[in-house]
Amino acid sequence: MQVADVLALPACAEAKVLPGASADLTRTVRLAHVIDVPDAHSWVRPGTLLLTTGLSWPRESAALSLFGQDLARRGPAAVILAVPHFFAAFPPEVAGALAESGIPALELPWEVPFVEVVQQTHEFILQAQADHLARSESIHRALTRAALGGQLSDVAETLSEQLGRAAVLLAPNGLPLTRSPLAASSESPDSALHSPPDPALARHALARPGTAPRPLAGGMLVPVVLRGQREGGVWVAGAAHPGHELEVRAAEHAATVAALLMLAQRDMEVLETRLGYAFVDTLLEGRFTADSSLHERARRLGFDILGSYTVALLVLPGALPLLPEGFAQREQAASQLRGALASLGAAPLVSVSLNHIWFLLPHTLSAERVWARLGWQESGIAEVPGMVYGRARAGVAGVAQGRTEVLALAAYAQPGQLRSYAEVLVPRALSGDRDAQADLISGLLEPLRVARGGAALIATVQALCDTGFAQAEAAARLGIHGNTLRYRMDRIEALTGRPLADPATRSLWWLALQLGALERSPL
Repeated sequence: MQVADVLALPACAEAKVLPGASADLTRTVRLAHVIDVPDAHSWVRPGTLLLTTGLSWPRESAALSLFGQDLARRGPAAVILAVPHFFAAFPPEVAGALAESGIPALELPWEVPFVEVVQQTHEFILQAQADHLARSESIHRALTRAALGGQLSDVAETLSEQLGRAAVLLAPNGLPLTRSPLAASSESPDSALHSPPDPALARHALARPGTAPRPLAGGMLVPVVLRGQREGGVWVAGAAHPGHELEVRAAEHAATVAALLMLAQRDMEVLETRLGYAFVDTLLEGRFTADSSLHERARRLGFDILGSYTVALLVLPGALPLLPEGFAQREQAASQLRGALASLGAAPLVSVSLNHIWFLLPHTLSAERVWARLGWQESGIAEVPGMVYGRARAGVAGVAQGRTEVLALAAYAQPGQLRSYAEVLVPRALSGDRDAQADLISGLLEPLRVARGGAALIATVQALCDTGFAQAEAAARLGIHGNTLRYRMDRIEALTGRPLADPATRSLWWLALQLGALERSPL
């Protein structure tokens, strides 16, 4: 209650503020008290509406000045003097001392009973407190209902609607997490639309120690604390001024609700991630069955059981077993990978194991795009993972085959490099990897073997390799015309998709022929 509210009471209809006094009518009235005992100022406490007849006040001017100074130091909300009786009017000595502190001096006709003023004042205060409690309960219930929606935006919008002013949830970096809604009323300056505070200022305010509310940009910022860490804040426009305790408490409750929602969301994300890990492991290990629950989980996680996928692998640097820092780095990398896949429109089909992060790419999404989206090459991070990927394969069985294929590539993963199955095929073949040797032979020679006149085509490749791809000498060795040789070369390129003029392709042909000879005549 303020002094202005006292003047609006029926009992104070004839009261008047002493003319010329610099009175602050917004001073808070906590209680009304009639004091007519000697040393009246000794009984006054801050916020007291003092009613008096002046019976015990001194009469001399100097004494009145000292009395007024002592009374002003006690900090009453206002002083009401009944006139005329013991004083014909409010003594200017006392009024002047009160005015220096902004304390209103009021005159009330003698006929008005003090008991009516006291009763009406206390009824107003009690009703205001009851209204305050009712409104606080209403806000509490509304915010609790908003929490059931599971969205942070619901909390901000509910808080704004309940307080009639803009309310925004901010991220730890100071950027808004929710839209700033319009205030419910446009009549009050405090309820006008306020833009979110400057992110730099908000970030600085959130960085201050403690969890107490703090003023920011004409409003109040309440930090959102989750597991001991600040995860942002709730900002309410215009709630930093006196008399806005309800708004501050509402913002504190909203911050608690927001923290609970964030906690629930994170726990749900952890659960969904673990379910995703388990499902991807089921695919990679070839344990996917016709169980309806697995098919439903596949649908929910975005896996097409009839689609074609490429198995890819991120290999984190560092020794095993992983230390706590290594686990944290792995989870951070997995989170970045899920974000990159989602941003490219792919389901985040990811799993982790030791220092490996497995994931599936639909055949429509290249590994190069994912690697570029991760942006680790330009990040400047010292511990950058390496990435390898295999060939696209169809169906559930193809995923398990792809895992076996990519597992053989893990040793060739280099930090900060993206390498495909084809890129490491030759090193693997040269190291004695029988699967790689078979793939190399099959990829180059099998298309020729199954083609019409395949034996002649393979003999042509052999002659070219033996003569250093000198066409005239190769044609002579084969006993054919040069045009026939060029015709065969065109067919070889068309069947294999590899240009014979490419030096790297020539080396691969030579290696494939040597391995093919060893395959036919093992040592």
